[in-house]
Amino acid sequence: MTALAAAQTRVSNWLFDHALPLWAERGVDAGGRFFEQLDFNGRPVLGQRRRTRVQARQIYVFCEAAALGWEAGRGVGQPGLDCLIATGRRDDGLWVGATDDDGAVTDAAPDLYDLAFVIFALAAAHRVLGDARARPLALQTLAAIDAQMAAPQGGWGEALPPRLPRRQNPHMHMLEAMLAWQATAPDPAFATAARVSLDLCRRHFNVGGAIREYFGADWRLDPQKGRVIEPGHLEEWAWLLRQAGPLATEAEATAEALHRRAVTQGRRDGFLIREIDPSGATLDGGRRLWAQTEAVRTGLSFNDDGVADLLHRILDTHLATDVPGLWIDSYEADGRSNDRAAPASSLYHLMTAFSELLRLNA
Repeated sequence: MTALAAAQTRVSNWLFDHALPLWAERGVDAGGRFFEQLDFNGRPVLGQRRRTRVQARQIYVFCEAAALGWEAGRGVGQPGLDCLIATGRRDDGLWVGATDDDGAVTDAAPDLYDLAFVIFALAAAHRVLGDARARPLALQTLAAIDAQMAAPQGGWGEALPPRLPRRQNPHMHMLEAMLAWQATAPDPAFATAARVSLDLCRRHFNVGGAIREYFGADWRLDPQKGRVIEPGHLEEWAWLLRQAGPLATEAEATAEALHRRAVTQGRRDGFLIREIDPSGATLDGGRRLWAQTEAVRTGLSFNDDGVADLLHRILDTHLATDVPGLWIDSYEADGRSNDRAAPASSLYHLMTAFSELLRLNA
Protein backbone atom coordinates (compact mmCIF):
# COMPACT_ATOMS: atom_id res chain seq x y z
CA MET A 1 0.00 0.00 0.00
CA THR A 2 1.32 3.44 -0.91
CA ALA A 3 1.63 6.19 1.68
CA LEU A 4 -1.18 8.08 -0.04
CA ALA A 5 -3.45 5.03 -0.05
CA ALA A 6 -2.76 4.52 3.66
CA ALA A 7 -3.64 8.14 4.34
CA GLN A 8 -6.79 7.73 2.26
CA THR A 9 -7.87 4.79 4.42
CA ARG A 10 -7.21 6.71 7.65
CA VAL A 11 -9.12 9.73 6.37
CA SER A 12 -12.07 7.63 5.28
CA ASN A 13 -12.28 5.95 8.67
CA TRP A 14 -12.02 9.24 10.54
CA LEU A 15 -14.59 11.01 8.38
CA PHE A 16 -17.28 8.36 7.96
CA ASP A 17 -16.89 6.42 11.21
CA HIS A 18 -16.33 9.36 13.57
CA ALA A 19 -16.59 12.96 12.37
CA LEU A 20 -19.79 12.90 10.31
CA PRO A 21 -21.78 10.75 12.79
CA LEU A 22 -20.61 12.88 15.72
CA TRP A 23 -21.45 16.23 14.11
CA ALA A 24 -24.74 14.91 12.72
CA GLU A 25 -25.80 13.78 16.20
CA ARG A 26 -24.36 16.47 18.47
CA GLY A 27 -23.57 19.37 16.16
CA VAL A 28 -27.22 20.00 15.23
CA ASP A 29 -30.04 21.22 17.46
CA ALA A 30 -33.57 19.84 17.57
CA GLY A 31 -34.69 22.33 14.92
CA GLY A 32 -31.98 21.36 12.43
CA ARG A 33 -29.68 24.34 12.98
CA PHE A 34 -25.96 23.86 13.47
CA PHE A 35 -23.99 24.69 16.60
CA GLU A 36 -20.85 26.81 16.27
CA GLN A 37 -18.64 24.54 18.38
CA LEU A 38 -18.40 21.22 20.16
CA ASP A 39 -16.22 21.07 23.25
CA PHE A 40 -13.57 18.38 23.50
CA ASN A 41 -16.06 16.06 25.19
CA GLY A 42 -18.26 16.32 22.11
CA ARG A 43 -20.90 18.56 23.71
CA PRO A 44 -22.37 21.62 21.96
CA VAL A 45 -21.23 25.00 23.22
CA LEU A 46 -24.31 27.17 23.82
CA GLY A 47 -24.76 30.92 23.97
CA GLN A 48 -22.68 31.75 20.90
CA ARG A 49 -23.83 33.76 17.91
CA ARG A 50 -24.62 31.36 15.11
CA ARG A 51 -23.04 32.81 12.03
CA THR A 52 -24.73 32.44 8.68
CA ARG A 53 -21.42 31.39 7.13
CA VAL A 54 -21.21 28.40 9.49
CA GLN A 55 -24.80 27.33 8.79
CA ALA A 56 -24.03 27.47 5.07
CA ARG A 57 -20.73 25.62 5.41
CA GLN A 58 -22.35 22.78 7.33
CA ILE A 59 -25.07 22.46 4.70
CA TYR A 60 -22.32 22.02 2.13
CA VAL A 61 -20.52 19.47 4.33
CA PHE A 62 -23.51 17.17 4.71
CA CYS A 63 -24.53 17.52 1.07
CA GLU A 64 -21.01 16.59 0.02
CA ALA A 65 -21.03 13.68 2.47
CA ALA A 66 -24.15 12.39 0.72
CA ALA A 67 -22.45 12.82 -2.64
CA LEU A 68 -19.60 10.66 -1.32
CA GLY A 69 -22.09 7.94 -0.37
CA TRP A 70 -22.87 8.81 3.26
CA GLU A 71 -26.61 8.97 2.66
CA ALA A 72 -27.39 10.16 6.17
CA GLY A 73 -26.00 13.51 5.08
CA ARG A 74 -29.21 14.27 3.20
CA GLY A 75 -31.21 14.11 6.40
CA VAL A 76 -28.93 16.71 7.98
CA GLY A 77 -28.30 18.99 5.03
CA GLN A 78 -31.95 19.42 4.05
CA PRO A 79 -33.26 20.59 7.46
CA GLY A 80 -30.21 22.83 7.75
CA LEU A 81 -31.06 24.44 4.43
CA ASP A 82 -34.71 24.84 5.44
CA CYS A 83 -33.69 26.59 8.67
CA LEU A 84 -31.22 28.86 6.92
CA ILE A 85 -33.84 30.00 4.43
CA ALA A 86 -36.43 30.48 7.18
CA THR A 87 -34.24 32.48 9.58
CA GLY A 88 -31.49 34.01 7.46
CA ARG A 89 -32.98 35.69 4.40
CA ARG A 90 -33.73 39.40 4.46
CA ASP A 91 -36.55 41.11 2.59
CA ASP A 92 -34.05 42.78 0.23
CA GLY A 93 -32.64 39.46 -1.01
CA LEU A 94 -29.49 39.55 1.13
CA TRP A 95 -28.90 37.43 4.24
CA VAL A 96 -28.33 38.26 7.91
CA GLY A 97 -24.99 37.85 9.62
CA ALA A 98 -25.98 35.82 12.68
CA THR A 99 -28.78 34.49 14.86
CA ASP A 100 -28.90 33.22 18.44
CA ASP A 101 -29.64 29.75 19.81
CA ASP A 102 -33.36 30.34 19.33
CA GLY A 103 -33.05 31.49 15.73
CA ALA A 104 -33.65 35.18 16.49
CA VAL A 105 -31.56 37.57 14.42
CA THR A 106 -28.69 39.11 16.42
CA ASP A 107 -26.83 40.68 13.50
CA ALA A 108 -28.92 41.71 10.52
CA ALA A 109 -26.04 43.28 8.57
CA PRO A 110 -25.05 41.44 5.38
CA ASP A 111 -21.42 40.37 5.11
CA LEU A 112 -19.91 39.42 1.74
CA TYR A 113 -18.07 36.45 3.24
CA ASP A 114 -21.35 35.07 4.59
CA LEU A 115 -23.18 35.73 1.34
CA ALA A 116 -20.54 33.88 -0.66
CA PHE A 117 -21.04 30.81 1.51
CA VAL A 118 -24.80 31.01 1.21
CA ILE A 119 -24.48 30.88 -2.57
CA PHE A 120 -21.91 28.07 -2.25
CA ALA A 121 -24.26 26.06 -0.02
CA LEU A 122 -27.11 26.60 -2.43
CA ALA A 123 -24.97 25.09 -5.20
CA ALA A 124 -24.46 21.97 -3.09
CA ALA A 125 -28.19 21.82 -2.31
CA HIS A 126 -29.01 22.03 -6.01
CA ARG A 127 -26.39 19.43 -6.98
CA VAL A 128 -27.03 16.87 -4.25
CA LEU A 129 -30.48 17.49 -2.77
CA GLY A 130 -32.16 18.63 -5.97
CA ASP A 131 -33.79 21.47 -4.03
CA ALA A 132 -35.83 23.55 -6.48
CA ARG A 133 -35.35 26.71 -4.43
CA ALA A 134 -31.57 26.68 -4.64
CA ARG A 135 -30.88 28.10 -8.10
CA PRO A 136 -33.44 30.92 -7.98
CA LEU A 137 -32.22 31.91 -4.51
CA ALA A 138 -28.60 31.91 -5.65
CA LEU A 139 -29.38 34.14 -8.63
CA GLN A 140 -31.53 36.44 -6.49
CA THR A 141 -28.80 36.71 -3.86
CA LEU A 142 -26.18 37.51 -6.48
CA ALA A 143 -28.45 40.13 -8.04
CA ALA A 144 -28.97 41.73 -4.63
CA ILE A 145 -25.21 41.79 -3.99
CA ASP A 146 -24.64 43.46 -7.36
CA ALA A 147 -27.41 45.98 -6.78
CA GLN A 148 -26.61 46.93 -3.19
CA MET A 149 -22.95 46.12 -2.54
CA ALA A 150 -21.06 46.82 -5.76
CA ALA A 151 -18.05 49.04 -4.99
CA PRO A 152 -17.10 51.87 -7.36
CA GLN A 153 -13.43 50.86 -7.13
CA GLY A 154 -14.23 47.30 -8.21
CA GLY A 155 -15.62 44.20 -6.59
CA TRP A 156 -18.17 44.38 -3.79
CA GLY A 157 -18.18 45.99 -0.39
CA GLU A 158 -17.11 43.64 2.38
CA ALA A 159 -20.31 44.44 4.27
CA LEU A 160 -23.33 46.69 4.21
CA PRO A 161 -22.59 49.43 5.10
CA PRO A 162 -19.06 49.14 3.61
CA ARG A 163 -16.06 48.92 5.91
CA LEU A 164 -12.29 49.02 5.74
CA PRO A 165 -9.86 47.52 5.15
CA ARG A 166 -10.87 45.96 1.86
CA ARG A 167 -10.07 42.26 1.85
CA GLN A 168 -9.34 39.68 -0.77
CA ASN A 169 -10.81 36.79 1.23
CA PRO A 170 -14.55 37.44 0.67
CA HIS A 171 -13.90 37.95 -3.04
CA MET A 172 -12.01 34.67 -3.18
CA HIS A 173 -15.00 32.88 -1.69
CA MET A 174 -17.33 34.62 -4.13
CA LEU A 175 -15.21 33.09 -6.88
CA GLU A 176 -15.48 29.70 -5.18
CA ALA A 177 -19.26 29.98 -5.08
CA MET A 178 -19.52 31.07 -8.71
CA LEU A 179 -17.31 28.21 -9.87
CA ALA A 180 -19.43 25.75 -7.87
CA TRP A 181 -22.49 26.94 -9.74
CA GLN A 182 -20.74 26.97 -13.11
CA ALA A 183 -19.79 23.33 -12.53
CA THR A 184 -23.36 22.23 -11.76
CA ALA A 185 -25.82 24.68 -13.39
CA PRO A 186 -24.04 27.41 -15.38
CA ASP A 187 -25.47 30.88 -15.88
CA PRO A 188 -23.98 34.05 -17.43
CA ALA A 189 -24.51 35.85 -14.11
CA PHE A 190 -22.25 33.37 -12.31
CA ALA A 191 -19.58 33.63 -15.00
CA THR A 192 -19.66 37.43 -14.88
CA ALA A 193 -19.28 37.48 -11.10
CA ALA A 194 -16.43 34.97 -11.28
CA ARG A 195 -14.59 37.28 -13.67
CA VAL A 196 -14.97 40.15 -11.20
CA SER A 197 -12.98 38.26 -8.57
CA LEU A 198 -10.49 36.95 -11.11
CA ASP A 199 -9.87 40.44 -12.42
CA LEU A 200 -9.32 41.77 -8.91
CA CYS A 201 -6.83 39.00 -8.29
CA ARG A 202 -4.91 39.84 -11.46
CA ARG A 203 -4.91 43.60 -10.96
CA HIS A 204 -4.73 44.01 -7.18
CA PHE A 205 -4.50 40.91 -4.99
CA ASN A 206 -1.49 39.25 -6.63
CA VAL A 207 1.40 41.57 -5.82
CA GLY A 208 4.89 40.38 -6.67
CA GLY A 209 3.74 36.79 -7.08
CA ALA A 210 1.87 36.49 -3.77
CA ILE A 211 -1.70 37.17 -2.68
CA ARG A 212 -2.01 40.11 -0.28
CA GLU A 213 -4.81 40.29 2.26
CA TYR A 214 -5.65 43.91 3.19
CA PHE A 215 -6.24 47.01 1.08
CA GLY A 216 -7.54 50.56 1.19
CA ALA A 217 -10.69 51.80 -0.51
CA ASP A 218 -8.77 52.30 -3.77
CA TRP A 219 -7.27 48.77 -3.62
CA ARG A 220 -3.84 50.08 -2.70
CA LEU A 221 -2.10 48.00 -0.09
CA ASP A 222 -3.15 48.85 3.44
CA PRO A 223 -0.35 50.84 5.12
CA GLN A 224 -0.45 48.78 8.33
CA LYS A 225 -1.32 45.29 7.12
CA GLY A 226 -0.52 45.27 3.41
CA ARG A 227 2.62 43.16 3.89
CA VAL A 228 0.68 40.19 5.25
CA ILE A 229 0.71 37.04 3.12
CA GLU A 230 -1.14 33.92 4.28
CA PRO A 231 0.37 30.76 2.76
CA GLY A 232 -2.97 28.99 3.09
CA HIS A 233 -4.57 31.55 0.81
CA LEU A 234 -1.80 31.09 -1.75
CA GLU A 235 -2.87 27.45 -1.90
CA GLU A 236 -6.57 28.28 -1.97
CA TRP A 237 -6.16 30.73 -4.83
CA ALA A 238 -3.98 28.23 -6.70
CA TRP A 239 -6.76 25.67 -6.47
CA LEU A 240 -9.47 28.08 -7.59
CA LEU A 241 -7.44 29.42 -10.50
CA ARG A 242 -6.99 25.88 -11.78
CA GLN A 243 -10.75 25.34 -11.52
CA ALA A 244 -11.50 28.63 -13.30
CA GLY A 245 -9.95 27.42 -16.54
CA PRO A 246 -11.03 29.53 -19.52
CA LEU A 247 -12.51 32.25 -17.31
CA ALA A 248 -9.02 33.23 -16.10
CA THR A 249 -6.01 34.65 -17.96
CA GLU A 250 -2.80 32.61 -17.57
CA ALA A 251 -4.48 30.80 -14.71
CA GLU A 252 -2.34 27.67 -14.80
CA ALA A 253 0.99 29.47 -14.60
CA THR A 254 -0.22 31.77 -11.84
CA ALA A 255 -1.65 28.86 -9.88
CA GLU A 256 1.60 26.91 -10.02
CA ALA A 257 3.62 29.96 -8.97
CA LEU A 258 1.37 30.58 -5.96
CA HIS A 259 1.49 26.93 -4.94
CA ARG A 260 5.27 26.73 -5.20
CA ARG A 261 5.65 29.91 -3.17
CA ALA A 262 3.47 28.48 -0.42
CA VAL A 263 5.55 25.30 -0.38
CA THR A 264 8.95 26.99 -0.43
CA GLN A 265 8.29 30.01 1.80
CA GLY A 266 5.23 29.15 3.88
CA ARG A 267 6.20 25.89 5.54
CA ARG A 268 7.84 25.44 8.91
CA ASP A 269 8.43 21.94 10.30
CA GLY A 270 6.18 20.41 7.66
CA PHE A 271 3.13 22.65 8.17
CA LEU A 272 1.95 25.89 6.59
CA ILE A 273 2.22 28.76 9.04
CA ARG A 274 -0.25 31.61 9.45
CA GLU A 275 1.61 34.59 7.99
CA ILE A 276 4.77 35.52 6.12
CA ASP A 277 5.98 38.79 4.63
CA PRO A 278 6.91 39.41 0.97
CA SER A 279 10.47 38.17 1.59
CA GLY A 280 9.19 34.90 3.07
CA ALA A 281 10.11 35.84 6.63
CA THR A 282 7.77 34.72 9.39
CA LEU A 283 5.19 37.19 10.66
CA ASP A 284 3.12 34.66 12.61
CA GLY A 285 4.61 31.20 13.06
CA GLY A 286 1.45 29.58 14.40
CA ARG A 287 -0.69 27.36 12.24
CA ARG A 288 -4.38 26.75 11.50
CA LEU A 289 -5.99 23.53 10.35
CA TRP A 290 -7.62 25.14 7.32
CA ALA A 291 -4.28 26.07 5.78
CA GLN A 292 -3.10 22.47 5.95
CA THR A 293 -6.23 21.22 4.20
CA GLU A 294 -5.75 23.78 1.43
CA ALA A 295 -2.18 22.56 1.01
CA VAL A 296 -3.48 18.99 0.75
CA ARG A 297 -6.11 19.78 -1.85
CA THR A 298 -3.84 21.86 -4.05
CA GLY A 299 -0.92 19.49 -3.59
CA LEU A 300 -3.10 16.63 -4.81
CA SER A 301 -3.96 18.57 -7.94
CA PHE A 302 -0.22 19.00 -8.67
CA ASN A 303 0.60 15.38 -7.74
CA ASP A 304 3.06 16.54 -5.07
CA ASP A 305 4.99 13.80 -3.31
CA GLY A 306 4.63 15.42 0.11
CA VAL A 307 0.84 15.26 0.35
CA ALA A 308 0.71 11.86 2.05
CA ASP A 309 3.17 13.00 4.70
CA LEU A 310 1.11 16.14 5.39
CA LEU A 311 -2.08 14.09 5.67
CA HIS A 312 -0.50 11.81 8.26
CA ARG A 313 0.79 14.86 10.14
CA ILE A 314 -2.72 16.33 10.22
CA LEU A 315 -4.19 13.07 11.44
CA ASP A 316 -1.52 12.69 14.13
CA THR A 317 -1.85 16.25 15.47
CA HIS A 318 -4.90 18.31 14.53
CA LEU A 319 -7.25 15.31 14.39
CA ALA A 320 -5.77 13.31 17.28
CA THR A 321 -8.41 14.22 19.86
CA ASP A 322 -9.59 12.10 22.79
CA VAL A 323 -13.09 12.04 21.29
CA PRO A 324 -12.60 10.94 17.68
CA GLY A 325 -14.19 13.20 15.09
CA LEU A 326 -13.17 16.49 16.67
CA TRP A 327 -10.11 18.62 15.88
CA ILE A 328 -7.62 21.04 17.28
CA ASP A 329 -7.94 24.02 14.98
CA SER A 330 -5.01 26.19 16.02
CA TYR A 331 -1.45 25.80 17.28
CA GLU A 332 0.87 28.60 18.32
CA ALA A 333 4.43 28.94 17.07
CA ASP A 334 5.74 27.12 20.16
CA GLY A 335 3.60 24.08 19.35
CA ARG A 336 1.00 24.62 22.05
CA SER A 337 -2.71 25.02 21.45
CA ASN A 338 -5.03 27.26 23.44
CA ASP A 339 -8.18 25.81 21.87
CA ARG A 340 -11.01 24.87 24.22
CA ALA A 341 -13.44 23.56 21.60
CA ALA A 342 -13.62 22.41 17.99
CA PRO A 343 -15.11 25.05 15.66
CA ALA A 344 -17.70 23.72 13.24
CA SER A 345 -16.32 26.03 10.55
CA SER A 346 -13.26 23.80 10.09
CA LEU A 347 -15.30 20.86 8.83
CA TYR A 348 -15.89 22.65 5.53
CA HIS A 349 -12.13 22.86 4.95
CA LEU A 350 -11.63 19.24 5.91
CA MET A 351 -14.40 18.15 3.56
CA THR A 352 -13.12 20.13 0.56
CA ALA A 353 -9.71 18.46 0.89
CA PHE A 354 -10.87 15.00 1.90
CA SER A 355 -13.47 14.74 -0.84
CA GLU A 356 -10.71 15.28 -3.40
CA LEU A 357 -8.55 12.68 -1.72
CA LEU A 358 -11.30 10.07 -1.46
CA ARG A 359 -12.17 10.38 -5.15
CA LEU A 360 -8.61 9.52 -6.16
CA ASN A 361 -7.55 6.06 -7.25
CA ALA A 362 -4.60 5.95 -4.87
